Amino acid sequence: METSDETRALEQIQQTSDTPVHTFDANLPPERKRAQAEAHIPKDFVPDLRSLGRHQDGFATEIGSSDADKIKQAIIEATQKSVSQNVTPNQTQSKRRQPQQPVVNTIAGYRVSHPLPDDSRIGWTAFSNATNPGGSLGIMATEKKKSDGTVDALYSTLMSPFDEHWQDYGVIFVIGVGFWLLVKAGGSMGSFILGLLFVASYYRLSLSRLDTRATDDMKRDLAFIALQTADYENVEWLNNFVQKFWLIFEPVLSAYVIENIDTYLVDYLPGFLDSVRLTTFTLGSKPFRVESVKSFTDTEPDTVCMDWDVSFVPNDTNGMTRDQIDRKVSPKVVLNIRLGKGFVGTALSVLVEDMSFKGRMRVKLQFISKMPHVKIVEACFMEKPQFDYVLKPLGGETFGFDVNNIPGLQGFVREQAHAILGPMLYYPNVFAYDVEKFFSGELDISQANGVLAVTVHSCSRINASDTTLNPFIRFFLNKAQELEKTAVLENTHTPQWNETKFLLLNNLDSILTMELRTTNSTKKAGKRLARSHFDLKDIKEEEDMELDNLTLPMQRHGKFITDLKVDMRYFPVSKPIQNPDGTYIEAAPSNSGVLRITIHECKNLGSNKINPYALLKINGVDRFETPTFKRTSNPKFERPFEILVLDMTQVYIRVSIIDRINFAGDASLGSWNAYLTDIMRDQEDKEYWWTLRKKGQEINARLRLSVQWKPVVMTGLAKMGGVGLYSAPVGVIRFSIWSAKNLVSTKSDLYVRIKNGKQTRARTEIIDSTDCPEWGEFHYVPIHSLQEDLVLEVMGWTSGSKDKSLGSTVFPLNQLIKQCKNENEAVWYESMADKLDRQVPLHTGNTQKGFLTYSAEFYPTMALAETDDDEDQAAPTQDLSIAVPDKPISEAKAVLPKKAELPAFDLHGLPIRYTPDQLIDLSCYGSGVLTVKIHEVKAPQVYDCYCQVMVDSLTPQHKTDTLKGRTLAFNVTTDAFIKDSGFSRVAIELKPPHKTEKDDDRLAYWYESSERLIRHIQQRAREKQLASSGKFDMSEMLLHAEEDEGEWYNLIAPVGGPAQIKLSFGYAPLLNYTVNPDESIENQGVLTVTLLNARKLKAVDKSGTSDPYVRFTINGDIVYKSAVVKKNCNPVWKNEVFEVPIISRVTASFRIEVFDWNQISGDVPLGSGGISIRGDTVESFSARDVDIPLDGQAGDTGTVRVRLKWEPQLLLRRKMHTTFMGTTRRMTTKMGTTAFNFSQPPKNTTSKSNSIQSKLSGLLDSTSSTSSTAKPLVDPIHEARETEQEPQHEQQKPVISNRSVQPSQPAEHNFLVKTSEGTVHIQVVEARNLKGDGDKINPVAIVHLGSKQLLKTKKIKKTPNPSWNETCSQKLSGEEIQLDIMVKDSHTFHSTDIGGFTFSLWDLIRPPIVTSLDKWLPLEPEGSGEVHIKIDYDVKA
Repeated sequence: METSDETRALEQIQQTSDTPVHTFDANLPPERKRAQAEAHIPKDFVPDLRSLGRHQDGFATEIGSSDADKIKQAIIEATQKSVSQNVTPNQTQSKRRQPQQPVVNTIAGYRVSHPLPDDSRIGWTAFSNATNPGGSLGIMATEKKKSDGTVDALYSTLMSPFDEHWQDYGVIFVIGVGFWLLVKAGGSMGSFILGLLFVASYYRLSLSRLDTRATDDMKRDLAFIALQTADYENVEWLNNFVQKFWLIFEPVLSAYVIENIDTYLVDYLPGFLDSVRLTTFTLGSKPFRVESVKSFTDTEPDTVCMDWDVSFVPNDTNGMTRDQIDRKVSPKVVLNIRLGKGFVGTALSVLVEDMSFKGRMRVKLQFISKMPHVKIVEACFMEKPQFDYVLKPLGGETFGFDVNNIPGLQGFVREQAHAILGPMLYYPNVFAYDVEKFFSGELDISQANGVLAVTVHSCSRINASDTTLNPFIRFFLNKAQELEKTAVLENTHTPQWNETKFLLLNNLDSILTMELRTTNSTKKAGKRLARSHFDLKDIKEEEDMELDNLTLPMQRHGKFITDLKVDMRYFPVSKPIQNPDGTYIEAAPSNSGVLRITIHECKNLGSNKINPYALLKINGVDRFETPTFKRTSNPKFERPFEILVLDMTQVYIRVSIIDRINFAGDASLGSWNAYLTDIMRDQEDKEYWWTLRKKGQEINARLRLSVQWKPVVMTGLAKMGGVGLYSAPVGVIRFSIWSAKNLVSTKSDLYVRIKNGKQTRARTEIIDSTDCPEWGEFHYVPIHSLQEDLVLEVMGWTSGSKDKSLGSTVFPLNQLIKQCKNENEAVWYESMADKLDRQVPLHTGNTQKGFLTYSAEFYPTMALAETDDDEDQAAPTQDLSIAVPDKPISEAKAVLPKKAELPAFDLHGLPIRYTPDQLIDLSCYGSGVLTVKIHEVKAPQVYDCYCQVMVDSLTPQHKTDTLKGRTLAFNVTTDAFIKDSGFSRVAIELKPPHKTEKDDDRLAYWYESSERLIRHIQQRAREKQLASSGKFDMSEMLLHAEEDEGEWYNLIAPVGGPAQIKLSFGYAPLLNYTVNPDESIENQGVLTVTLLNARKLKAVDKSGTSDPYVRFTINGDIVYKSAVVKKNCNPVWKNEVFEVPIISRVTASFRIEVFDWNQISGDVPLGSGGISIRGDTVESFSARDVDIPLDGQAGDTGTVRVRLKWEPQLLLRRKMHTTFMGTTRRMTTKMGTTAFNFSQPPKNTTSKSNSIQSKLSGLLDSTSSTSSTAKPLVDPIHEARETEQEPQHEQQKPVISNRSVQPSQPAEHNFLVKTSEGTVHIQVVEARNLKGDGDKINPVAIVHLGSKQLLKTKKIKKTPNPSWNETCSQKLSGEEIQLDIMVKDSHTFHSTDIGGFTFSLWDLIRPPIVTSLDKWLPLEPEGSGEVHIKIDYDVKA
């Protein structure tokens, strides 16, 4: 509320001043204040300055939600719709648009009616070799012709003998020749006089021109000298111009300040202030002055640089008349500041007046040839400017006290202002403004370059002193006006938004600022907590312009506050591309894009006393409201609104014209509504005029509205960030990873991973210490659509930190896979080539680094056309509940429902197998894609963990997000390829968030046979078939049903007590795939070898006998050496058993060598032999005795009998150590020894079982209707497995079916490998051939078992062959543990590593079968020497 003195002063000023004083209600919004200010300005004088920045509400979407999953769902639905049918103009419109669009001809940005002929000459550049300082116009008429250059060269050659007065010489020559010709022609005296007059006239004209040019040159030189020597020059003409223009422009400038000042005041409002409102504002009637100007001449040809002395002293009356002094208005600003909160607050009026300013500013202009001819304006202060003001926080204008009178306050404020402005405006810092971009309209939607989608996931714990936080994120570009903000989350220090925000960008050269704020009210800007700055150039460097899993540190005053997790993706606007011939290539169509709606005007609304405004609704949500226009029936709004549309087919627009009535409810004047697609189709025919309706009837009033559509292809958003949406697999790509080269300058530990989105779907083994790795591995990745991006990335493995990317490449799916569609719109996918062989460059950013060689093949899954829901299908004749397993199969078949004829082939033309009850027999397809959905986990205590899914792999194929709680609702769906369902297993691990696959720590795990799961899927399909009375879509069997609520399974070894996990599954078989023997899961495993005896060995000793022992080698590496049997050519060995892991038994070489032991003369070979350990020689899970004949040299005789047993198990070579087991050393993990140890059957973890249904499923699945012969009732592999495991796992015996299993012949030995509790004793005996200077190294051996150091030996000085004989012991529980031995060269003040090795302890010994080891082991790196160790294991009784 203003005082009476203030009111009288304002009335007096308004009666006598040339410019208005703006007075407002403190509680009015900025839009109302602007409208009041515009009332003092002539109509149509104020430009719409809001296009200078984006609106505060950011870029909204039509769905009314920022939830990332909802946005992805909208995008997916939009991409599945046809674009061409959305906006189909009528026939007349189509005919009108068929001709080619006319080409708009421009010169330097100015339109011309027709193009300039190329042979014309325009401008000085057409005649000069010099270049235009502002740049070429790109028009042939303004460029110098090539022929002109030839003429100039000839002319220069001919005239080179003459000096610069060649014209004078030419005139003399012409006059002489002319008079000679005149004499020869017999000219008269009159002719002679006429010639003299011509010469005199030429001389007078030449002399006059010489005088003019010389005078002009002297003036120009004198002016240039004066410009260089003079300090400054006066520009009173400019001040006179500004004085007159200021009175007109000041209201416009004030109106723009009024509209925006409240936003900035709220952003920087101190915590102890409740609000700040602007009530009075004027800049006065006296403008600024330019006291003097100094110009610099030593600049570039296209640049002008000047120093301006500028002052703004509105109270200076020097030179003003009495009348001007009486009418003068001084600057004045009144702020209404409210202190405190709520009812305890009080309002104060703060007056700021008599502002003055002086400073020297440097202005630099860079010119260009094209409009607006000024490209960049740079400005800065050469020294600290002087400013003054009067601040009266209390008492107002009459009784107010200027606080600057307080000692020290004014100087403190000035220094603070200089500290803020210095980095931006004080030399050498400059403020640059791109005028060209501003006038080219790049801020307008028609010039937009794209949309930045930012998915804001969460923040880590916020380090703030506030006890209660209501955090949200604001987005800025270059610290300018707010673009968007997230929702406010109440009372949390660990916010999780999962919102996607869209920012309209003109380029990617800006800095995106993300600001974390907190507020107690969603209507307030709140308090700033921290900021993070992101250079958009980083996303520009990405090949797909996508950055996932960004973790941005947020800081305040250099202190870390929190980490912000976001995903970013840039979507460029689709624009037409102009061809050289003037035609256009149409923009890529899309159902998503940027929509600009402009409400232009209304006509015939009724009485002139109404106050109309327009309200825009999109899909029923209020989106935009125009200002109110007072007392008019024909308002001209001309207000645009922009919105990002995810699916244009779902946009419904409604515009209501409303009469604003003070002190009463507003009244409707009419409304209009339509779908966006209809508006785009009809707006040109209707010339953008639409008839309003009121109470369902059309009225005379009309609305002019236009829409502008800019398509944005946003299909990549569906897989961006968040949980994502799962779609059914269409096939599998088989990658053959061969090799890489030229990756790194130094040798590293390298592997390849295949990523699909954020997930790593496959990974090769790690090749140690190489720069040209060769893998030769095969990996399978399910594919769901052609829009997926598969990235093959070469990584450098590190043990203690995150692996480093060395380069990546994107696999082009469209070069291998094609989409097919028949006349019924059924879609399936086929391979375009049998195999795609590629050697592609790897890229890191914009840098190419190395090449990757690989091959790719595509195998489609079974594809069925969806059946018509109206198709009649026969219902079952009887209730299936009577068909129990107690009845014969023939009776069970009799009661099955009868269905219509089923297709014999799928869409690929491959035959389909069915069960007797006419369901697809999924169990007969051994290969396919298994879908796994993790619904939730119920834990006995609070779990902070994530789940990782592994299918026939020791590395995860999918990782979920981390959740925390007792009930963890993951709701994540993933899939993986199954090569052989008979051996395949699915495992899920719950791991703490700080643990990776490099660690074995876990909270719980679960695993199951894929064969059981497939039978369970078929059982669920049968239940659906019965529930639907026979009306069952067969294609649904190949999909994971979203409505499947899943089943509960018991977790294994959970921390804290019993826990459960809810899972559901789906299976899509492959029809034309046959697994190669070397890729089969059965090809990997552990070979158990028992040396039994030998017969008829050659006698080489003098006694007529031999002392034989046997040495076993795998792939050339010695893996075992037996004991010596003295004086016997038919030796028998006892307890000679060992195990060796083999990566591929198909390609493995298994050989034995028999030697005669001699203590002095050396061992003598007695023969060697080898056998294949393929499946036809060695069966899985069963022992077999094999006689190996010996040969090699003449006279070698005899055979060696061994017992071989093969146990399939997943193995993984870690780093390529050369050990006694060669290059096939495996990494034994907890999952490898439990879930993927195929010698142990999976546990029955189902919490609830339905025996009748499982037995019925077994009956009906036992025979395939298209098989020529019945499937054996007994699986020999499972038979052997169950028989051998029964003594140890009787309580865990799996229920695969109700079929009886005939027991096999019992084995003579129990070959089940178990790791028992006990105590290990490790003795470090000695070392030899250690690398280094032999007589200077001091070797020390350090032994680690797990993370614990067990032994550090004594230092043996000056020898490469030390002898320690030191022992350490440790009790073990039988869990997996690593043995690490490092040998160092130790000195007083330093030590260096000589070499070491790391093994799994259970790779060296296998209790209770193999409990001791006495071996020389080589140190890594190769050539570092060898160490002799002994290991003994005492099994706990």
